[in-house]
Formats: sequence, C-alpha cells, structure tokens
Amino acid sequence: MPILRRMVLILATAAACSNDPLPAETPSTASPDARVDGSGVGLPCDLGVQAGPKQAVYNNQALECPRRLCLKPIDQVGGVNTGPLCSSLCSADSDCVGPTRDASDPNDTRCAGGYACAVAFVVGPLCCAKLCVCKDFLVGPLQTPGVCTPDGGMICQF
Repeated sequence: MPILRRMVLILATAAACSNDPLPAETPSTASPDARVDGSGVGLPCDLGVQAGPKQAVYNNQALECPRRLCLKPIDQVGGVNTGPLCSSLCSADSDCVGPTRDASDPNDTRCAGGYACAVAFVVGPLCCAKLCVCKDFLVGPLQTPGVCTPDGGMICQF
C-alpha cells in the first residue's frame, strides 16, 4: 500500500509541474457560463500580473478558464477598455464564439467587438499558436506574422 501512495503522489506532482503552455481542461473548476463546447472563450479571467497596453501576457494556469488560458493581447488600437479574457486554440474565427460586453453596464470589461482566430505571440511557448483573441485589441485585416509562415522560417513550435 505505501508504494501505491507514492506512485499517486509522484503522478500528481508530475502533472502539477507540467510545462505544457496549454494544460488539459478540468471541467470541475470551469465557469458555469462556459460555452457548450467548454472553451470558455471570452470569460473574464485573472492574469496574475499587471500588464501595460503594449504588453501581451497570458496565464496558462487560470482556473476560471476551462482551457486554463487567460489572455491579454497587445493593445494595437490604444485605449481599449477590455480586460483579460479566457482563450483557446483555434483554426478559424468560427472557433472563437463567446460572450460580449453588455453596453448598458459601464463596469463590464468583456469584449465588445467579438473574437478572431489570430496569432498573439511570436516568441515563447505560445509562439505562432492561433488563439481566440478579442477584436477590441486588433487593428485592420488579420495576417499571420511572417515568422509563423513556411517562407518566414516557422521558428515556433505551433
């Protein structure tokens, strides 16, 4: 019996120390407002750090997000009043459906303009990963960054 307890402890410790940028979903702690498919795109979340408007930041251990990914992209627009939101990997804009801001509530900092599937980072563990991003932060037509294309060298893991 002591050997079995040690094995369980070792497995639990290994799972908790994972360096996976996008850990598996844990539905038991997901918000009841999560989408039917469980992605939770657009739910407010906590980054765990302060970030300026020109900083893209994520928290890959956000318990309030079904996919554990809380994202605040770079504010390309300037003066965006949208907070960090739960995100998920995507391949098309249709993968990125989530709640939007209640215009009658001045304290609502959810996304006002809907969501797009876009690359949010060109360095780090989420480099070139297509993520659901609030359009409030984006300007103009979305293009995949050059470093994330075969002609650009595909320097990222995604």
